[in-house]
Amino acid sequence: MRMRRILVSVAVLVAALAAGPGVALAQKDFVTYGMPEEGPWKEIFDTFCREHQCRHVDTDMSSAEAITKFLAEKARPVASATEVGILFGPLAARQAVALGYRNASWARLPDWAKDPGGQWFAVYAGVPSFLVNKALVKAVPQSWQDLLKPEYKNSIAINDPRKSGTAVAFLLAATVAHGGGPGNLTPGIEYFKKLFQAGQVKAVSASSSNIQKGEVPITIRYDHENLLTRERFKKELDLEIVIPADGSLYTPSVIVLNAFSPDPALAREFADFLLTDRGQLILARSTARPIRAIAGNLDVPADIRAHWLPEEWYKARVKTVPSWDTFSLDEIRDRWTNEVLAR
Repeated sequence: MRMRRILVSVAVLVAALAAGPGVALAQKDFVTYGMPEEGPWKEIFDTFCREHQCRHVDTDMSSAEAITKFLAEKARPVASATEVGILFGPLAARQAVALGYRNASWARLPDWAKDPGGQWFAVYAGVPSFLVNKALVKAVPQSWQDLLKPEYKNSIAINDPRKSGTAVAFLLAATVAHGGGPGNLTPGIEYFKKLFQAGQVKAVSASSSNIQKGEVPITIRYDHENLLTRERFKKELDLEIVIPADGSLYTPSVIVLNAFSPDPALAREFADFLLTDRGQLILARSTARPIRAIAGNLDVPADIRAHWLPEEWYKARVKTVPSWDTFSLDEIRDRWTNEVLAR
């Protein structure tokens, strides 16, 4: 792989010299959906496109919209890749819009973080955790069960899993913590039904602006999102992050390559780059936990790990599930509406 890249670079240099002074090589557009240049993605695309003579172009959209666009545009494809929530990886495979490719680091990925046929693969994984404003909460909750205590009435802001991939993740995390899993959502549905019936859930969204304004005593989001929020508001808010002691869940964020990509070779190169040490450490510097770090085959420097939550929490509290293809988003929508929110 390294020799091939060297040969490609030499060929590009020869072409540039042949073109003569003042003549630049044309850049190819590398188009993605739902991967705006925010957080680590800017450095990812800057690095990748500098080495592959491309220009990154993105249209921001949801996971569902990206998969729909891949299918709708198959006769005249535009994009090559998208980042989606884990539930949409299997969906892309079922709809035959995913380019099957086992990237160069395939053997280094855990089985729960990749499709056996290469239809999707994880690049990092988020862990649902609590973000607590200590100025508004006297005792910091340490578990899902703690959140049911009367002292947390009207204190918890959560997003709607019928609309939010992050919210689906915290529903699954609570489900696993209470003995269920993707194939048995009942423990998690029953838990959130109790949470709503007890009046614990506050009628505001779990957004950074609401946290900053002091409207959200407790929210549930991914660990890396909470770490970034805590850092952003460290001069004005005393925020504490907790991975619940009764359990949470590694929820992969996955890449789907478009089966109809206008440049499948470049799409495969992108997939390879994301799982290199360089690509994974770019993600790590943004506080996300790269999938190869979770698998134990990435050397993450101490100065990066110093910005993460305690490693022992992950070892003792965070679980994985073997399969993500045993339930549907329709089931979540129906059960959230008819059971959790039913009065």
